[in-house]
Amino acid sequence: MAGVQSLERAFAILRALSLGPAGVTDLSDRTGLPKSTVSRLLSSLEVERAVRQNVEGTYELDEGIAELGTALRGGRNAIEVARPHMIELMELTGEAVGLNRFDGEFIRTLLQVDDPASSVVVRDWTNEPTPVHAVPAGLAILAHSTRSVQNTVLARELERLTPRTVTDPAQIRARFDMIRADGYAWVFQEFTDDINSVAAPIVDATGRTSLAIHVHGPAFRFPNGEDVDVLGERVAATAQRIETQLRNG
Repeated sequence: MAGVQSLERAFAILRALSLGPAGVTDLSDRTGLPKSTVSRLLSSLEVERAVRQNVEGTYELDEGIAELGTALRGGRNAIEVARPHMIELMELTGEAVGLNRFDGEFIRTLLQVDDPASSVVVRDWTNEPTPVHAVPAGLAILAHSTRSVQNTVLARELERLTPRTVTDPAQIRARFDMIRADGYAWVFQEFTDDINSVAAPIVDATGRTSLAIHVHGPAFRFPNGEDVDVLGERVAATAQRIETQLRNG
């Protein structure tokens, strides 16, 4: 079991590095692993030419891991590209903004930007797996995924997390057309009883819709009477700007 755990942790590091170069501290933050564990696994991965340390002292993917070769292309990584746009959106909405990735089974928040002036700070979900069907980032990505991917996700037993969680595959599929038409997805207290959220999909540098950006806040103040379509369009516009920069490298 220890060997399996080490393998899972090594792949967590590789997935984190697929977003761009990072140091031990950054990788610890991205994966939730202790720094000592990250350092030890990086040494082993270096021997296998899966990662290498660059002149800046950070680590990046090496040529020994061909399946992640696309991540070796030049250009800025998703977090670096998204961060300034996320800060701008956070300042515009006054709520937390997250960058998310679909890993085939769950949605994971890669980065969350919070409003330091907020009187009520929402939970930071960075690195924690969240169910695809219950969060808008998952629905936004799934709506733009292949039929095969949709079938795989919707064939699972979908957990009802709150009384509002939609678990019927037919009802979830019915949402996809609207999400594609609007360019964003809203979820009202489907993941937790006290949080509302809106998300828009992002096509990454490899041409896949595997990323999304979202805004979430306490249900008592978000959207707080604001037009949900206007808020959704703001998130979609931010996603489009991030997508353009990722494509242009």
